[in-house]
Amino acid sequence: MSNDFWEVSSQAARLTQYACEVGAHLIGDDIVRAQFIQEVAYASKAVIDDLGAGRISAEEAQGFLEQEYLELLTQVWECSKLAAGVTAGALQISTGAAVCGLSLGVGCLIGGVPLMLHGANNIYENGMNIFRGRSDTVGPVRKAYQRAAKASGGTASDGNVAYGMLDLGLSAYNLGRLVLRPGAWRLFRYIRADKTQAVKTMSTHSIVFEVGIDMLTGDQVRVELRDR
Repeated sequence: MSNDFWEVSSQAARLTQYACEVGAHLIGDDIVRAQFIQEVAYASKAVIDDLGAGRISAEEAQGFLEQEYLELLTQVWECSKLAAGVTAGALQISTGAAVCGLSLGVGCLIGGVPLMLHGANNIYENGMNIFRGRSDTVGPVRKAYQRAAKASGGTASDGNVAYGMLDLGLSAYNLGRLVLRPGAWRLFRYIRADKTQAVKTMSTHSIVFEVGIDMLTGDQVRVELRDR
């Protein structure tokens, strides 16, 4: 066998190995994971068989495998974004509940309730997209924004922009809200000196995650504005 054949075979093996790693990290169901890996393995084998039979050249075989790899990377990226959206939604709900617990009245209405509503909607949209293998699920809260935009003479896209902008605003509120300093304790009422901005108590990982989600949300808003 030529060196080209062994090089392509090695590339196909690496692609299958990458599919195994992706399946282990992103696909919880054993049957679905096995089917996914099998599909990639069969596609790689078909390329090797065609090369061995002389139906395609080594360059064409490498091109097919590279295309398969790029498509797999795209799928992983999309799945990762959806999973991050579910996680972000859960964090919004827990943060909203904390805001309502620590800041009754106006604080709960301005920050807590919107955070919980957006969090629940983000979990619904991203969770349904993962379950259905789609990317166009519209949750009830986003639909409410779209209806409000249409009622005021705008479009559904205007509602999506408003939803995204408020999501960004809620993120800024979450980072800037006052929380108790680590170790602060008083018998009665806490004072301003006992509190600090939430971002100063967050880990680097949490801040990077929050900023990453904001960047994805900002990109969605940019696309909505561009496609008008």
